[in-house]
Amino acid sequence: MSAGKRVPTGIPGLDELIQGGLQDGDFALLVGGIGTGKTIFSSQFAYFAAKTLNEPVVYATFEEDVFSLRKNMSKFGMDLAALEKEKKLKLIDLDALEGRGMGSNIDTLLAAISETKAKRLVVDSLTAFLSGAGEKFDYSFLMHLIYKTLKREGVTTLMTVSKFQGQNDFSSSLEEFVADGVFLVENFLTESMELRTRFMVRKLRGTEHSRKYHMVIFGNRGLEILPYTI
Repeated sequence: MSAGKRVPTGIPGLDELIQGGLQDGDFALLVGGIGTGKTIFSSQFAYFAAKTLNEPVVYATFEEDVFSLRKNMSKFGMDLAALEKEKKLKLIDLDALEGRGMGSNIDTLLAAISETKAKRLVVDSLTAFLSGAGEKFDYSFLMHLIYKTLKREGVTTLMTVSKFQGQNDFSSSLEEFVADGVFLVENFLTESMELRTRFMVRKLRGTEHSRKYHMVIFGNRGLEILPYTI
């Protein structure tokens, strides 16, 4: 395994499972269904980089508007507005991109990265970003283009992928050809019919990582991945 520079994720319990963090410039997908905590995870990833590491972040939100994101994440102690004022975080929402065409949307994201000198990019979600383009295109070609560009710029990237019950695994082709890492988060019913959430590192290039499910808990500071396996 290679030993590139590691960047902490800011997700409690995750870095211990992946040799201390992502490798600088990794492109990771977070795959999960509705209500599995993908937006909380993404926000913690972005907030930690901007607040603790002092690294500029671009966060493109397509699952909810910017106002709702700020409000909902404040419940977990994340003051996104303060980071925006400090120019450490740039939020882009679907209204700014919808209907403009995929090429224009990609240009907008890359321009924001260049303007802020961002070290991290979050897209929540890639599913909505692609479906909002209103065009037919080759997913593999498009993702290769984005991947190579972000790699060249040295941007560590997290993109969420919505996975619906009964739907084919949208991430499979991206996982095979593009993504450095794939994280899976999903809800499940226990024997006592209690709804729980679990997490697995399905893939992470250049990293000796856990290959088992780990429990996820939600608290007033966001989500945490517990060390024990299930």
